[in-house]
Amino acid sequence: MVALFAVVSVTPDEAPLASWGYRGDAFQVWSGAAWVLLASAFIHQHLWHLAVNVYWLWTLGRAVEAAFGPLTMGLLLLTSAFVSSAFQLAIFDEVGVGASGMTFAVFAFGWLARGRRTELRSIFTTTIGVVFASWFVGCWIVLTRLVANGAHLGGLLFGALVAEAVVMGRRPRLAKAGAIVLLLLALGVSVACPWSATWWATKAYGAHARGQYDLAIGAYDVSLRLRPDQPWVMASLIRAYRAAGKANAAASVLARLRTVSPEEAARVDEEGGKTIE
Repeated sequence: MVALFAVVSVTPDEAPLASWGYRGDAFQVWSGAAWVLLASAFIHQHLWHLAVNVYWLWTLGRAVEAAFGPLTMGLLLLTSAFVSSAFQLAIFDEVGVGASGMTFAVFAFGWLARGRRTELRSIFTTTIGVVFASWFVGCWIVLTRLVANGAHLGGLLFGALVAEAVVMGRRPRLAKAGAIVLLLLALGVSVACPWSATWWATKAYGAHARGQYDLAIGAYDVSLRLRPDQPWVMASLIRAYRAAGKANAAASVLARLRTVSPEEAARVDEEGGKTIE
């Protein structure tokens, strides 16, 4: 993570980094790059963000690794990175960056595991519990859209389920089933997310590019019903209507676009009947 942060900091051109999830978005994931959900967890945009996550992963992770071994720790980090990123995508329709989802997974795992593994109690103290509880609740209340709260939630739930499944043994079958369900849901979200405006827009854009204008129009409509204020989706819908020979429908959407984004409407006006490339 430190090396990736150094690359991000000194590289003026963001294009090569985008393929690794830097400032990746939902459109990128649903266009076939589902692995961005994993890669983005290892990228940080700010030094303070990197420092916080590295500190907690080092402090808590060393204790977990010493108790359960590097294989368990490695698997926990990789799976929680994917699951937490998928939670962020499913809840907020965006891909976050950073390892905070993994951090919460390691915390939840260690916090529950300390009930059986007494060597963890010196690290996973009540003070640490208060810090993480305050961090979690405070971010949801004060910084709702400024931090990856969905990733925090996903990591917390996944880490707790894994601890119940492999350490605590109180309801191992139920906990294993829960962890597997979360993994399957994460995989599912990386492919399809029908409650997401961006997912529908991505499907529409793909159909549009293939010349399937009726399919594109239908998907653009669903996207706009889910989130009306998307200028680029409205502009693409206008282009799809024009390409399908539906001038009146295109004019109707253009009138709506003028109220949302006059600049985008002006660009579409200049294009005339041009379709997307």
